[in-house]
Amino acid sequence: MSPNLHSLTAKQKKVYFAIEAFIKAKSYPPTVREIGEILGEKTPGAVQGILNRLEQKGVIKREIGVARSIQLVSNDTLYANPIFVPVIKKISKRHMENLFNVYNIEKYQPISPDIITPGKNYFIINCPDNSMAESGINYGDILVICTDCELNDGDIVLVSYENFTLLRKYYSDGNSDAIVLKADSNLIDREKFNRSEVIIAGKLVLKISKY
Repeated sequence: MSPNLHSLTAKQKKVYFAIEAFIKAKSYPPTVREIGEILGEKTPGAVQGILNRLEQKGVIKREIGVARSIQLVSNDTLYANPIFVPVIKKISKRHMENLFNVYNIEKYQPISPDIITPGKNYFIINCPDNSMAESGINYGDILVICTDCELNDGDIVLVSYENFTLLRKYYSDGNSDAIVLKADSNLIDREKFNRSEVIIAGKLVLKISKY
């Protein structure tokens, strides 16, 4: 069983995670001097003492006489395993039949599992219009859409209607065959639709704006 970090002091954890961050950035382990520079510790002996205790507790390994020999042994990490979400080129009735076709995916972007829920299906697309500008969503914003999240009244959804790709606030209607899709500024001057007229691509769960 891999050792964990629960038994470490705050200072020992700080050194351990400094080593991890260095390895993630450089792809090789730091020297004692480099660890001291990262932590603002000017005394190499103090860093060496902490490394000795980390080694005694079994969370790192080192080779005697080798400068860059630190190996992390614990599975504990500061780095979350990301969820890779496809960036979609187009939304249309034709594309909705096979939204995740390899030809409709530009690339995959990593997103933290602390931000979106693992086990759901998502895609990323640029905001198609300014119809929700008053709600803080503008043309060109990066949108993360969940295709299988439960819809509730007031949720913002991405829909395909005729030749339009639109953002709208979703509301159920007393008529089970109809839905209401509201916008801050309605570009097509219509709010009530039969369910068969539109395809709901999914629910907006995350917006990323560029400044």
